[in-house]
Amino acid sequence: MRLSIYFLTLVILSSCTTIEVGREVVKVGAVLKKDKVEDTIPKEEPEIIEDKTIVEEQQIITEEKEEEKTIVKEQQKIAEINFMGKQLAEIKQKLGKPNLARSDGSVHMMRYDSSSCRLFIFFNYNSNIKRVEYFEFRDSSGKLINTKGSIEECYKEYNLTS
Repeated sequence: MRLSIYFLTLVILSSCTTIEVGREVVKVGAVLKKDKVEDTIPKEEPEIIEDKTIVEEQQIITEEKEEEKTIVKEQQKIAEINFMGKQLAEIKQKLGKPNLARSDGSVHMMRYDSSSCRLFIFFNYNSNIKRVEYFEFRDSSGKLINTKGSIEECYKEYNLTS
């Protein structure tokens, strides 16, 4: 009797395991079928959308760069004291020690900070005579300053007014 109960229990438990394994096999089969269907769907649409987004972002960046170039040109026209062509020693004599000086490749940059302005001056580091190649004024949040009044205020803060 015990042997038959033991045998019956073993058969019932093994059949339950077989059912569970069968269910898992069916689930895996369903997932594989779903993956095959997804693989047959062309995925060109997301790529086209991504390409359009990239092109739009590149256009925005190009427009912003052009706008910055025109602002810097205006800054340099408005500037009472034009730093272009000045030597490194002249700049240090006029403005003192920079708050930040950095060399990166062939570019040497100096930054002078005031309460509301940042003056960036760039030199060609590989040149024998270090002369200003480029300069710009930015506000404390990093945006280019584009109004004459703001630029004049920066000159006052740096004691550059005549």
